[in-house]
Amino acid sequence: MAQPSSKSRRHVWLLVLTAVTSYPHIMANTEFAKNLDTFSRNVYSELVQLNQNTNIIFSPFSIQTCAAMVRIGAEGETATEMDVGLKLVSSDVKEIADTYGQVMADYEKSKVLKIANKVYIKEGYSAREEFKNILTRKFLSKPENINFVQSSVAASTINAWVESKTNNLIKDLISPDVLNADTRLVLINAIHFKGQWKTKFDEANTEDEDFYLNDVDKVKMPMMNVRHDFRFAELPEYDAQALEMPYKDSDLSMLVILPNKKTGLLSLEQKLKTVKLSDITSKLSSTKVIVKFPKFKAEFSQELTPVFKKLGMVRLFADNAEFGNILQSPEALKVSQIIHKAFIDVNEEGTEAAAATAIVVMQITSTRFNVPPKRFIANRPFYFVIKNSNNVPFFAGKMLRP
Repeated sequence: MAQPSSKSRRHVWLLVLTAVTSYPHIMANTEFAKNLDTFSRNVYSELVQLNQNTNIIFSPFSIQTCAAMVRIGAEGETATEMDVGLKLVSSDVKEIADTYGQVMADYEKSKVLKIANKVYIKEGYSAREEFKNILTRKFLSKPENINFVQSSVAASTINAWVESKTNNLIKDLISPDVLNADTRLVLINAIHFKGQWKTKFDEANTEDEDFYLNDVDKVKMPMMNVRHDFRFAELPEYDAQALEMPYKDSDLSMLVILPNKKTGLLSLEQKLKTVKLSDITSKLSSTKVIVKFPKFKAEFSQELTPVFKKLGMVRLFADNAEFGNILQSPEALKVSQIIHKAFIDVNEEGTEAAAATAIVVMQITSTRFNVPPKRFIANRPFYFVIKNSNNVPFFAGKMLRP
């Protein structure tokens, strides 16, 4: 069958909104955790290439969840590329949907981890029954019609929903100029996290100290201090240390991997490309640690089309993309943009983080010993992950400078 002309194609936007909060549940699907960990490392490597001198904070969980929603409507080579590139647990739509349905069910009533999905469809259009049923039952998102032609009003509606689901941390995710008469769908995933440290830092002990940008340059930044039992590891094979700081009333923690050298992050990133989170966490053991950790905020945004293409997902952006299982009307669709925006705030009390991703689909047009305490002095660039006890990475990033 001949492909429809580019003038007959319509846009689909995927918006992923994320913010992290501690939660008491443990995700049982270890295959999901392993695959998401791989996807996280792959995305991080590409983000580093695009942002070599920038703080990075992103949510692999949010990006993958949002993309999985549009994958439900894909077929053919488009679906195959997404299955491989996203590291999904299966190529079967029902199994994919069931995986995310379990996650949504686990946290539907949680007071600390809030996950939400939203699908907007252009007025006058309807989703196919199977697509609508899967989004409603598994992703807990019943499609809602909206007038994309009134782009300013539509963008305001979408952005207001994003803000409401991320504790107002993610603002202006989508600009009116990316919505028009060709826009057919906007799909959104949102997750908000706000966790208190299990062992809080005493604000009275926070002092301005040197943070080294490299071997020569340094800046002053507020450094939090605490001495307590933490899970810790020396990682000589990576020329680094690792520290896990748990959050209160949850199985979430922040894992920090700190290079031993002031300029060691680049080398560490190369080594971590093929290292599973479980390879690091299996080396941790509880011991007394003197911790110095910076108090910081960071924001990050990225259009993810080049990242997806580098990961082998090319066809979803092309005029021959196959998204025939989304709309009832026989229109050819392609993804036009994937927008991700994230925020993190680390202080003495704990961590608050949020992220958002948008994909636009348009018509084409341990044991204790009595030993001296270890020292974990994070006064230089480092890598971090906010994860659960099954090593599901909800957020990841690096802190280069205040």
